[in-house]
Amino acid sequence: MIEKKYIEMKEPFSGNRVINIYLPNDYNERRKKYPVLYMFDGHNLFFDEEAAFGKSWGMKEYLENNDTQLIVVGIQCSFEGNERMSEYSPYDLNYDGEFIEGKGDKYLDWMINVIKPMIDSEYRTKTDKKNTLIGGSSMGGLMAAYAGIKYSDVFSKCICISPSFELCYDKFMNDAIASQSQKGTKFFMSIGSIELELNNTAVKFTSYMLELCHILQSKGANCYPRVVIGGEHNEASWEKQIPAFMEYLL
Repeated sequence: MIEKKYIEMKEPFSGNRVINIYLPNDYNERRKKYPVLYMFDGHNLFFDEEAAFGKSWGMKEYLENNDTQLIVVGIQCSFEGNERMSEYSPYDLNYDGEFIEGKGDKYLDWMINVIKPMIDSEYRTKTDKKNTLIGGSSMGGLMAAYAGIKYSDVFSKCICISPSFELCYDKFMNDAIASQSQKGTKFFMSIGSIELELNNTAVKFTSYMLELCHILQSKGANCYPRVVIGGEHNEASWEKQIPAFMEYLL
């Protein structure tokens, strides 16, 4: 079952957003509480007709067919110019000659202090770190990884698929090195072999991912780095990874 909420954004953000909330099969039949997964680009998760490129992750079908005991909160991104990149970047960027203000920390603050309390108050959730997950792909994958290292008191499990580390790797690594204990935090990180070939970055990106995992594991985290053979940078490819990250994290 999918419920929708409409959120009016406030400065420094703009526009209204749709939040898609997946509730487990037995949600209305039982009084139990559930873990919560917060996902970036929530419009791409459940319905092809809402997905930016006409193909969703198909996550609703997976969750229903496997009776997954998990609430999933998918938050729509901004569609205004480069606002998605701005909101999903923890750092200021120079992208194709254009300055992009990094609003990532402000966005995560909004998620943690506005969206999470709203979800916890309106749904039967397990509110502790152990039962709070975050995930995304591309810029959303970068943000999920950043949330794990900077807000490890809130999020314990991070799904980082095709993360855009190349945009800010040095700054990200400095934050990872400076981060506090990651004990009790799990990171699922993956990249597709085809997207590596297209960008001619196989060695570079794989070394990024392994170096980051090494640092996080030295701080107590559990990491699962993965190169997906035949994997591309699109929702159809990311959909195929759902069983792997669900099995690892739940």
